[in-house]
Amino acid sequence: MQVLNQFLERISTAYLGGIPVDRVATVLAVLLSYALAHLFRLIPAKQTQSRHLFSIVATLFLFGIVQGQFAGLVHLFAGALGLYAVIQALRNNPRMPVVVFVLAMAHMSYSQIRRQLYETGGTTDLDYTGAQMVFVIKVTSLAFCIRDGREKAERLSAYQKKNAIQGVPGLLEYIGYVFFFPGFAVGPAFEMATYRQMVAFDGMSTERKRLNRRAYGTLLVGLLCLAVFVKYSVEYNYVNMALPAFSHLGIVGRTLRLFVSGVVTRAAYYTAWKMSEGACILTGLGFDGYAAKTGEALWMDISNVHILDVELGTSMKQLIDGWNIGTNTWLRHHVYLRIIKPGEGSSTMATLLTFLVSALWHGFYPGYYLTFVFAALAASAARTLRRNLHKPALKYSTVHGLYIKKLYDCVGWALSKYTLDFVATPFMALTLSLSLDIWRYNYFLLPLGIVFVHVAFNVLGAGRFLSA
Repeated sequence: MQVLNQFLERISTAYLGGIPVDRVATVLAVLLSYALAHLFRLIPAKQTQSRHLFSIVATLFLFGIVQGQFAGLVHLFAGALGLYAVIQALRNNPRMPVVVFVLAMAHMSYSQIRRQLYETGGTTDLDYTGAQMVFVIKVTSLAFCIRDGREKAERLSAYQKKNAIQGVPGLLEYIGYVFFFPGFAVGPAFEMATYRQMVAFDGMSTERKRLNRRAYGTLLVGLLCLAVFVKYSVEYNYVNMALPAFSHLGIVGRTLRLFVSGVVTRAAYYTAWKMSEGACILTGLGFDGYAAKTGEALWMDISNVHILDVELGTSMKQLIDGWNIGTNTWLRHHVYLRIIKPGEGSSTMATLLTFLVSALWHGFYPGYYLTFVFAALAASAARTLRRNLHKPALKYSTVHGLYIKKLYDCVGWALSKYTLDFVATPFMALTLSLSLDIWRYNYFLLPLGIVFVHVAFNVLGAGRFLSA
C-alpha cells in the first residue's frame, strides 16, 4: 500500500495539481472498475451466483487494496450481516423497515461522528462514510421493498409495485447487491429489482456496441469535469471567498466569483458520479427488460446527476430534481412518502422535514444543516414566486410577445443558480463561523430575499396586483 500511495502522490503532483491522494485513489478505483465490468459481462447471465461473487470480490479489491479502506470494509460487512439478520428475524413484522432504517442510520451516524472527531485542518483522508451513505440507501430501500412485497397491490404506488420484492433475498445475492463494485464508493444507489435485472442481462450478446458507447461517453463527460476541477479548484472555491484578498470586489464581482466557484465545486461531484455511472452502465445496470413488440432492450435512467438541468435549469425544482438523483429518489419514495399522508405533500413543514433527514444522512457538521434548512426555505420561496409570477408572465407574453416569457426564464435561471451557489457554501465550508463569514461577504442576500418574498406575497399579498 505504501508503494501505491507513493505512486499516486507522484501522479497527483505531476499531473493533477496536487489534489489529495485519497481522491486520486478513488479515480483510479473507478477507472479499474471499467476493466472489471468487461470481465463481469463475460460471466454467463445464467450463472447468477458467480456474478454476485465476482461483484463482492471486485469491491474487496477496489475498496480494500486500491483505496486502502480495510477498516471500512469490516464495518460495512458487519453492518450488512447484522441488518440482514434483522431483516430475516422481522421479515413478517410491518415495523421491520423502520427498525432497519434506525439501525442503519445509527451505525452511519457513529461512523460520521468518529470521522468528524478525528479530522484536523478541515481536510479528511479518504474514509468509508461515503460508501456507507450509499449502503444505507440500498439496505433501507430493500427493507421497504420486502414489506411492499407482502402488501396488496392496490395499496402500492406504481414505483412500489415495480420494486416490490417477494421474500428475503439469499445472503449471497444480498451482499452482491449492497457491495456492487462499480457504484460501491460513490453510487449511484438503486433498488434490488434493478440489480436483479442487471444480473440477468446478457451483456455479451445484446446491444454490446450501444452499451460500450453509452458507458465510455459517460466516462468522457466525467474526465472533462475532472479537468475543470483540477485546473480551477485551487483559485475558485467557496472557502476562498472569505479571504481578505477578495474584499475589494463589489457585489457584481462577488456574485460572479460565487457563480464560478459553484460550477468548479460541482465539477468534482460530476466527475465521481459520471465516471461511476459509466462503469455501472458497462455491466448492464439499468436494463429494464425487452419491448413486447420489437424485442429491443429497454433502459432506465440510472444517472445520479443531470448536469444540464443543474447548470441551465430555470427553476429551483429543476435544479434539485437533477442533483443527487439517487438520494432524492430514496428520500421521496422511502422517507417522504412513507411518513407523509396523501394530500400533505406540498406543505413547507414536510419539505423541511425531508431536507433535515437529508442533512442527518450527510453527517453532523453545522454547515450541512444550514444548507438544507435554507434550501428548504428557498424552495418554498421559489414556489411562492412561481405561483404568483408564472401565469402573469405567460399572459403578458401573449399580449406583448415571447420576449416576456424568455426574460422570465432568464431571471428564473439567474435566481435559481444564485440560490444554489449561496446555499451550497455552508455545505463545503462545514463550520458555522466560516459559513457565516462567506454569507456576510455576499451581503446575506439570499436570507434577505427569502424574507422579502414571504413578506411581499404571503403577508402583503403582492400577487393580487400581478393577477389583476
